[in-house]
Amino acid sequence: MLAGKRSLADYSHQRWTEASATPVPVRAMAQSRDGFLWLATGEGLFRFDGARFERIEAEGGTRKNDLPSALLVTKSGDVWTNFETSRRFAVYRQGVLRILDAPAAPSRIVEMVEGKDGAIWALTANFNAEVLRFHDGRWKTFSAADGLPQSSAANMLVAADGAIWIACGSAVARLAPGAARFEIYRKTPPGMVSQDPEGRIWLTESGGSYPLTGPGGRGMLAPPHTLHHAGGGQVRAAPLFDHEGNLWIGTRYEGVRRITTPAATHGSGGWESESFTSRDGLSADVTNQLLEDREGNVWVATERGLDKFRPATLIAEPELGSPAIFGDKLLAASDGSVYIGEAHTVFRVRPGGTPEAILRNLAEPQSLCEAPDGAIWIGFASRIVVWADGGIRKTIERPDLRANHNLIYDCAFDAAGSFWMSASGGGLRRYRDGRWETMLAAGDRADFYPTTMVRAPDGGMVVQAGDRLVWIDEAGKRSYTRLDFGEGGLKVLTLYTSGDDVYAAGAFGLSRIRAGQVETIRADPVSPDSRINGIVRTPAGDAWLAYPKSLVRFRAGDLDHAFVDKTLPTPTLSLGSGDGLRSQPHSHSQRSMVRGGDGRLWIATETGTLWMDPAHVIRNAFPPGLAIKSLIADGHAYGDPAALELAPGTSKIEIDFAVLSLADPPRVQARYMLEGTDRDWVDSGARRQAFYTNLPPGKYRFRVIGANNDGVWNRAGATLEFTIPPTFVQSGWFVLLCAALVLVFFGAIYRWQVTRIARRIHARLDERAGERERIARELHDTLLQGIQGLMLRFQAVADRLTHDDKSHEQLEAALAAADEVVVDARNRVRDLRGLEGTNDLCLIIEHLVAEAPFDPPIPVRIVVEGKPRLLHPFVAEEIKRIVREALFNMALHARASSAEVAIGFEPRHLAIRMRDDGVGIPGDVVAHGHKDGHFGMIGMRERAERIGGKLIVSSTPGAGAEITLTLPAKLAFAKGKPRHRSWLPLPMRRKPFDE
Repeated sequence: MLAGKRSLADYSHQRWTEASATPVPVRAMAQSRDGFLWLATGEGLFRFDGARFERIEAEGGTRKNDLPSALLVTKSGDVWTNFETSRRFAVYRQGVLRILDAPAAPSRIVEMVEGKDGAIWALTANFNAEVLRFHDGRWKTFSAADGLPQSSAANMLVAADGAIWIACGSAVARLAPGAARFEIYRKTPPGMVSQDPEGRIWLTESGGSYPLTGPGGRGMLAPPHTLHHAGGGQVRAAPLFDHEGNLWIGTRYEGVRRITTPAATHGSGGWESESFTSRDGLSADVTNQLLEDREGNVWVATERGLDKFRPATLIAEPELGSPAIFGDKLLAASDGSVYIGEAHTVFRVRPGGTPEAILRNLAEPQSLCEAPDGAIWIGFASRIVVWADGGIRKTIERPDLRANHNLIYDCAFDAAGSFWMSASGGGLRRYRDGRWETMLAAGDRADFYPTTMVRAPDGGMVVQAGDRLVWIDEAGKRSYTRLDFGEGGLKVLTLYTSGDDVYAAGAFGLSRIRAGQVETIRADPVSPDSRINGIVRTPAGDAWLAYPKSLVRFRAGDLDHAFVDKTLPTPTLSLGSGDGLRSQPHSHSQRSMVRGGDGRLWIATETGTLWMDPAHVIRNAFPPGLAIKSLIADGHAYGDPAALELAPGTSKIEIDFAVLSLADPPRVQARYMLEGTDRDWVDSGARRQAFYTNLPPGKYRFRVIGANNDGVWNRAGATLEFTIPPTFVQSGWFVLLCAALVLVFFGAIYRWQVTRIARRIHARLDERAGERERIARELHDTLLQGIQGLMLRFQAVADRLTHDDKSHEQLEAALAAADEVVVDARNRVRDLRGLEGTNDLCLIIEHLVAEAPFDPPIPVRIVVEGKPRLLHPFVAEEIKRIVREALFNMALHARASSAEVAIGFEPRHLAIRMRDDGVGIPGDVVAHGHKDGHFGMIGMRERAERIGGKLIVSSTPGAGAEITLTLPAKLAFAKGKPRHRSWLPLPMRRKPFDE
């Protein structure tokens, strides 16, 4: 820092008390490896992630009044505690706090440490010093018999060399590494030991603090002749050296003290002591423990809460603690000084210096301006005071004293040295050559026009008047620039000049007027948090903007690109409450930030003026820890999970996680992803939970990453793997069962459909068969009998004629022809009725094979597979014609040396396969299903379709052909007892068997 050392004013302080749901009192603290802050409190054991306190209960539950008294986090990550009433030890490991199956401590445990060898040391609250050691699964007690003083022990520590130090009421004892007994190191007043960054062992007692050893714990220093006096307060919390070498001391009734050691003052040799008590905002003056976490934050546990001190970028000067009602007035003078007008005092801060009061006991100043000669013009309610050379040079009466509202909004000097002043009820006035001139009349609207103003780049003046900027040159000539406030509404602006550019800022965003052109970057969205009331551009080109909740920095060129893109980029730096911004920049200050000649930025806030050095911004380079705190599945919680198998059918999952950066928790960032479900990282915002519903069964991997307050990411993050087993209805067996049921269902539908079709076809066949029989009866009973009657009459006539009569011969010839007609008619009647036994397929095939016109005859093998069954008569007739056609074609065209007819009586279908070893059927005939001009194959297919069957023709050139007829059994077979036959090879005959 500019002053070369840090004071308590350089720390950002934050506290948690009972009012903020903090369990109190806080008796002990420890930080675990993942970054949680563990607290032993008067309400139980808690862990803190910077935002929420989470109660940790022992497995199986403990008595309500059994409270933790000490805490220890081991190198392995285990968290040890001891319960005050039962005196039992417990260890938190893998998400569960388990009571150890070990003897209870003989007395209340007040402190625990871990030795270099991993042994656990526990200090009791006995009147005579007593310490327990747990190592290799066994406990050992050390007392006066082992070299400890016969007085109560205050605290203990493990030195850098592994020695155990214990501060007692009458002496300090030390257990050397590997030793079996303690030794009295030095007789001392009651106090507590601590260790500095170089390994020195210090004693802090009511008279002060001093080292007992040299660096590394080596050597014995002589008792000091002079002590660093700590103020005489009673030491209650074990002193703590922070990483910078400052000594923090917790007292019983005087809060916390911080002492800068020689190491911390960079060799200056001075000791400086500061205190921080409840009057300064500490949660209580009774302190219990001090802790520095891994990010450099110092935590103070008190009887009424928890406090955190963090090195801050924004510094509060103690003198600047009385802000003006309408905000401190800031002025950056040409000599590098910064002038600050507070409620009753005007301060001057020289470059590199501290605030010096130049005017005291005043009514609140309303404006500050610098004249060309370096004089400071200070506006008050009734006069203008000109301060120069360490005193008041003159006083000028204001011309608007009779106005109802005469609050000064702003003032400035033009290039000619004239003083300009705008007031709410007095308008815009210019003071030149000892006279006041009205440049703009007072407005009659609620926005108090005109308001803020600055010197224009051309030397004139630019002032806001409602929704316009009015440009006034030295001669009084005016020009106007219209401003678009968008949805933000008309408000008083902040005006700032940089080179030839004029900036106008407000809640709407930021406008730049360059060469008469207005360029605007709009806030998205417009809200009270988007109000800009401070602008500074540094010589390096960086731009600083003051928002209600933060100060942001844009690097050189970023703002220029932003005016092209019409969108503000992400700032390279953002400072908030964790960086020392105790309150927001003052809402009534139109120029809440200025830059001094030493480079420091001064910011007027609601609680006073702060400063910061942009060259010394405190950065948190420590990436945050990530932890998955719990997984809640359908109401069942799993603590600190790493891998889980959830209940089958789990439908609702909540995953709670933490980003463990304690420096400035509200500004940490978190992103999470459930692999296979989330397509990209999900920004959680301020939320630290992820919710999922209706996840299908499977294996999942949840990942979370985070960034600290300064944007340093931990991209390794934390992971959680969990499995959701399928329920029965989600399992593969259920799918198979459903598939089987679907197959059975469709099979049943198919069978029902086949049966229905079969019944329909059978009905049609029966109908056709009945019709054929009727026709046959009609032919037999009418036509044939009539013809036979006529033939008998004609025969009678022929018998009466002589044989020499030519008519006799003609009648005999006619009767012979009639006999042939009758025989043919009888054959047709027989065909209509069907032959006796023609529904025996085997017999039909035998007759057809015997009738086939093979020339020369070839052996035809008939094979019967399965149990033969009788065919439906009509089906038998159609099959006979199909087989006859196939055998006829085979005999006529195949030129085969052998053939085979296979009959398959299957439970579900009938199959007839006819094949030969002839020349085969031409490919085009097979492809088209027939030969041009021939209709045999077409007829075969039509007959097959008529009875619900299917005909397949296949052929290989030179290797014969095969014709297969198949049809469902329900369509093919008639009801009746099947006849048993075997296959029968027959030689081909030219004539039927019945010849």
